[in-house]
Amino acid sequence: MKDPLYFPRTELAAALLGSLKSGISSAFTLFAPRRMGKTQFLTNDIAPAAEKDGFNVFYFSFMDNRDTADPARFFHEALHRFALNIRTGSGVKTFFGSFTKIEVLGVGIEKETQRQEIPAVSEIIAHIAADDRPTLLLLDEAQELARIPRAEGMIRSLRTGLDIHQNRVKTLFTGSSTNGLRAMFNDIKAPFFHFSHALDFPTLGREFTDFLAGVYRERTGQDLNADKLYSVFVQFDKSPMYIRAVIQDLIINPALSLEAAANARLAQMQENGNFPRQWNALSAMERLLLQSVARGDTSPYGAEFRAKAACTLGVETVKASSVQNAVRKLLRKDLMAKDSGGAFRINSPMLQAWINENVE
Repeated sequence: MKDPLYFPRTELAAALLGSLKSGISSAFTLFAPRRMGKTQFLTNDIAPAAEKDGFNVFYFSFMDNRDTADPARFFHEALHRFALNIRTGSGVKTFFGSFTKIEVLGVGIEKETQRQEIPAVSEIIAHIAADDRPTLLLLDEAQELARIPRAEGMIRSLRTGLDIHQNRVKTLFTGSSTNGLRAMFNDIKAPFFHFSHALDFPTLGREFTDFLAGVYRERTGQDLNADKLYSVFVQFDKSPMYIRAVIQDLIINPALSLEAAANARLAQMQENGNFPRQWNALSAMERLLLQSVARGDTSPYGAEFRAKAACTLGVETVKASSVQNAVRKLLRKDLMAKDSGGAFRINSPMLQAWINENVE
């Protein structure tokens, strides 16, 4: 069933697929904090469009499977099952490898429970590349690959296979951790160093909230104040997940006001996040940095921030090295992110909202 609240990003999907098909790039990495709509974009926009363009499509979430006993093996087996299935029958195949039971053209395939010897990942990719149709791999939350113990051999084999067969097998990675993605793509010793073209996943704008207001009007016969709805979206740091939840609440209970629905969701977000405990576990410098970034300072190394920090901390000066050390800690903790342009931002929209609401 079609999701009536999903806002399609057709143009972005077409642009990415066009670049992959034309050979401009064989791989892209889309970065955004969690809950910004990356997974839905892959499954709702990219996968169907790629299938229409004649691609076989393989989707795998490393985040969903990070708690399995052996996530590297699970990925290896899922890719192997995909390779076997695309070489049987006709027509393009879409394969979701992150579920216990996978549907491939309506046929249920149970996850293998018995371990068996299977070819190396590079050999599996060679098998995939030999199909009449090109293949698109959708590898969601790819930074988790770098955190899997003893997965170095599998990762090297994956890189080798994708390098050799990049004309036939295209890849779209996503990630939500700058530190994890750096370990995968940016460091000179990283397994996918200079393999993929990095892009920031664009945030949705006013067109999204106007679309949601239209859905609300269709379902209830009532109008929402479009300006106020967009302001709530900004308050949630433009996270599609949370503004969708507000619209769902309003459709289910049309007597509820927009302000009441937004406040209830914001309170729930903050309660679930346990932000006071997280905040208290940080150093004073880390808290100052997060507070500054939450309020719009995307480059906290300047003299102005250091002067304010010195005044707040009651010290004569704050060295740039002290700020840099605190930034590194926040990046390692995935509390802060750095985009491709070098600007810092809070990695969690919920945490940013909590800081702006509760920290003086």
